[in-house]
Amino acid sequence: MVRAVFVGSLDVLDEGLDRTVTSSSSVCVLATAAAFRGIDEAFEEVRGRLVARGATVHAIPGTDRASASDDDTVARVALADVVVLLDGAPLHARSVWRHSPLASVLAGSTLVCVGATGSVLGATMIDPRGGAPTTGLGLFSDVVVSAAVSVEQSARTRVLVGHQTLVELGRGTVVEYDGHWRVVDGRDLEVTRDGARVEL
Repeated sequence: MVRAVFVGSLDVLDEGLDRTVTSSSSVCVLATAAAFRGIDEAFEEVRGRLVARGATVHAIPGTDRASASDDDTVARVALADVVVLLDGAPLHARSVWRHSPLASVLAGSTLVCVGATGSVLGATMIDPRGGAPTTGLGLFSDVVVSAAVSVEQSARTRVLVGHQTLVELGRGTVVEYDGHWRVVDGRDLEVTRDGARVEL
């Protein structure tokens, strides 16, 4: 079973790393979603924080479908204690990971998901271009995870997901999942069902 810590932004990444990374950890930083914003820069945003914890860091570009089936890439991710999924374009991440050996490995990994990329993991994910629900990887099905968006787009998404529980991650949100959901830092977390606020 996957264990995942969802952080709303890099602002609270340290909180997520504190819950998952130790000085003996081997950490893969997977940059699939960052393909269009510059993977080198994206790596550097997190590398120093991991090195400061004494972790061994492996940078994995993983930006295309071939890499999601590459034996070496899949093996390196499988051997990691923690996998950090960088923020960026979640639909691109889905297109690369879905129905791939890499997705199978992620399903049994400890993950730290930054920003909108966490949405990809659910059975239902949110298309950030307009807020509509679409299919994700299916690693959990009880909630729909979304990054914070405009008030108008959030209202549209809440209508479209209907009876499903929608977890909207603010920039300061940290939420953990290991078969059960826990709020670590809910300062700007929004959880709704049928448009009404509920507890996670």
